[in-house]
Amino acid sequence: MFDSWRTTAQDFLQRLPLRTMSRLVGVWVGLAVLVNILFEAGFQLDVPRYFPISEFYGARLHLAGLPFAILFLIVFFLALKRVARCNGFQVWLIGLVLILLGNLAQGSFDAAFYLPFQGHGGQYYYDAIQIANWQQWLREFNEKQLTLQDHSRTHPPFAVLLHYFIFELGQRSLFVLSSSFILLSSLSIILVWQILRALDLPQPKAAQLTLCFSVIPAVNIYSAVSLEGVTAAGCALFLLGVVKTIEAGTSFTALLFVVAGFVLANSLTFAGTFLALTALLIGWQQFQFKHRKGVLIVLLAAVSSSVLLYLIMRHRFGYDHLAAFLSAARYENPQGFQALHAPLEYVLTRLEGISEIALFLSLGVLAMLFHSEPLPWRQRGDASAIVWAALISLAAMFLSGAFKTGETARICLFIYPYLVLALRRLEEPVLRAATIVVAMQTIIMQTCGAYFW
Repeated sequence: MFDSWRTTAQDFLQRLPLRTMSRLVGVWVGLAVLVNILFEAGFQLDVPRYFPISEFYGARLHLAGLPFAILFLIVFFLALKRVARCNGFQVWLIGLVLILLGNLAQGSFDAAFYLPFQGHGGQYYYDAIQIANWQQWLREFNEKQLTLQDHSRTHPPFAVLLHYFIFELGQRSLFVLSSSFILLSSLSIILVWQILRALDLPQPKAAQLTLCFSVIPAVNIYSAVSLEGVTAAGCALFLLGVVKTIEAGTSFTALLFVVAGFVLANSLTFAGTFLALTALLIGWQQFQFKHRKGVLIVLLAAVSSSVLLYLIMRHRFGYDHLAAFLSAARYENPQGFQALHAPLEYVLTRLEGISEIALFLSLGVLAMLFHSEPLPWRQRGDASAIVWAALISLAAMFLSGAFKTGETARICLFIYPYLVLALRRLEEPVLRAATIVVAMQTIIMQTCGAYFW
């Protein structure tokens, strides 16, 4: 038995690009040291001391969470051994269990599932429980937007109303509210499975990649109880519709997925513009090189539906979505484009955002993106075009000054399904080794850190 374990461990280590991983760690450490040197030199910077993690309350071992961390590892390794034979529902169930156990490693049920709602007064929850008449509240949103809690004022009103409706339907039970958010967010797992299958990946490879997705640190940490988890599910639904359109042509189902995902995402976050730009780039590529108009057609339908909904909301409730977006933009950047008045902070916050997304993607996956053969950036095909479109869109948002306050691993949760697509050609043993690294990093982060938004 000992020889078997030793052989397995040696094979695992041989599959890992250890040199690439060490270089990535060196880059992160170097950036963190640079930021702290600037702080010590007297610069007042809007970046975290624990660079690049925006919302981090220090390294602390959650002793009460250790049993759940052990259960997480047991479930993960059992799943890793059998996942190739699982269908979409089974993979979703495994991923959901791993998300629950990973967050319980924070030490308690309250810390895992209630603190994100009630941890401080800046949360949507505290605006939601003040609503007496939701229609009147919506009518007054534009007028009172900047008087709301920190998160509420930078999001469309439906972010608060989602909390309100679930809370009321659940007879004001925080357990129902938390459970609903977890279930809605976890739909990203089965949607990623469907996306991979729509791209004609064999079931074993799709199952392995979906398991990897569910244990990515950002997904495992922020899919439990956060609005961005629900938003990411809407974005994944949109992506599924786009993929179905590419692979099988325009259909009612694909159109429904694109429209529903687009409307849901843009109702909950102003970052939903990412979807329009990404689909526009994909649609242009499809039309330019394959003379296919399907993606552009479904995108036009989604944008038209959103414009129609905008007009209905403005006429029926007096809510102006465009005005709300402009108010949020002015609040986030009161002095205008940051690069013009604070160029050093602009550069550092851009590095922070990109680095946080990379760190929460995990060292294992990131190393594979820079090391695997063929490199994901050199691959061709529809899936590669989708990945590139997403990365270009996100880069454009960063360049525009978006996500000034960091927290990008949570806010940009929608980008992780695209990054998983870049791993689709990894060989099974390499993907297996990368997934183990991902899971180990996740449970260490969950057990030894405190994240709060």
